[in-house]
Amino acid sequence: MQTWRFSLAARIGLGVLAAFIFSIAALIFSLPLMYDNGDHSVDWIVILTAIVIVGFGIFATFALIVAIRTEITLGATALEATVVAGHNLLLVPRMREVRLPLAQIRSVERRCEIFRRLGLYTQREALSIVTADGERIGLFSNTLGTLSTLPIDEVANAIAAAAGIAVTDDGTVWAKGSGLYGAASSSWTERPLDAASASKARRAAVLTVQICTALLLLTFVLRSCL
Repeated sequence: MQTWRFSLAARIGLGVLAAFIFSIAALIFSLPLMYDNGDHSVDWIVILTAIVIVGFGIFATFALIVAIRTEITLGATALEATVVAGHNLLLVPRMREVRLPLAQIRSVERRCEIFRRLGLYTQREALSIVTADGERIGLFSNTLGTLSTLPIDEVANAIAAAAGIAVTDDGTVWAKGSGLYGAASSSWTERPLDAASASKARRAAVLTVQICTALLLLTFVLRSCL
């Protein structure tokens, strides 16, 4: 039996991140009381800022819950998994329970997905299985540049070997869903990109990660200098 979960380091990291964000929000909420000069005209801006930061803290908490609950277990005769299956409008994640006999797995498929929003590109590797009845079940996805990931190669190869089949590579596609919390779509209707377009899209995604990393480092440097 093999079981895959998010690492303890990833879960601790998300917990620390959530606690840090909430502490920043608490500090901002307390600013009007700490520095009361009699002028309350800008208090609403401070409170609104704190509320927005609380929203980020809640989002980090949702990510932590998903990281704790996600589990994929490969037994001698069946695949069992608890995986994220999307979210609602308030970004509350939905979890899905999967139990499938290995004999019912027709294919194990992975692909590279490129998601674009506001001019920024995100690249992720997604894994799904298709049952003998033709149902596709998205297991999980790993987004480029994130620390909370599962070993997609190891999981895919182990499931395929147990089912007596090979892993299928479905190429690179423009994805519609954001893959939030590591969700993998259960409806792979997008057509694969040609080699040149796929390479260009992947380079754009890598460049986005590099720019975001550089901005983050610059923020820390400026903060340390102030």
